[in-house]
Amino acid sequence: MKISRNKQPFTSTFFLNNTELEEVDKFRNLGVTTDHHVKWKSHVNCVVAKANRMLGLIKRTCRGLNDLKTLRTLYCSLVRSNLEYCSVVRSSYSPNNIDKLEGVQRRATKFILKTKNFYTVRLEKLNLFSLEDRRFLIDVTFFFKTLKGFVDIDVSHFVDFYSNLDYYSIRHYDHFMLKKKYARTNTLKYSYFHRIVDSWNMLPVDIRTAYCTGELKFKVKKFLMSKSWF
Repeated sequence: MKISRNKQPFTSTFFLNNTELEEVDKFRNLGVTTDHHVKWKSHVNCVVAKANRMLGLIKRTCRGLNDLKTLRTLYCSLVRSNLEYCSVVRSSYSPNNIDKLEGVQRRATKFILKTKNFYTVRLEKLNLFSLEDRRFLIDVTFFFKTLKGFVDIDVSHFVDFYSNLDYYSIRHYDHFMLKKKYARTNTLKYSYFHRIVDSWNMLPVDIRTAYCTGELKFKVKKFLMSKSWF
């Protein structure tokens, strides 16, 4: 697979042990589908299809079940887990991809509650966040773990914090905020270490300076609820 943004990329033939290698437009590795433009439409389509199949299975086998706690647990463990798999790696930033992912949860909440109330009302009744907010939570939690050394990634190669050297900027930012870097393409702009800057800086300083992962997740959830994002 050749990765290029050009409409007519350079073509060539590759061989391995005198055998011509097949050229493909997309490739799946460890459950993540990447195409030759580094877009995530193919991956989103795959996970949505898989999640819909699992949701259909739950609907067929639990048709007469009215226990909300059990149905919610089944949804979170068997359906939502598919939709959130490797969400740190891929970014579903396009409105079309966001709607596809959110559509699965919309159908699931209708089935669980047996109602057609507004989506936000259904989420509140089931104590669920929108998938977009869940991705926000997953992103900032992963970044927090890298800062604390729970994940073996040296973030200093990818992000920069404000310091006393930034004399003029420090009046508007604190030492726990990240510097925004320029990105010419959406592919780079919405890659993890670029998009995390806005997400991380959006959090109050008491959240960014949390002591442990559990405290951070608890405070981020309260922050999202207070902002009425779901």
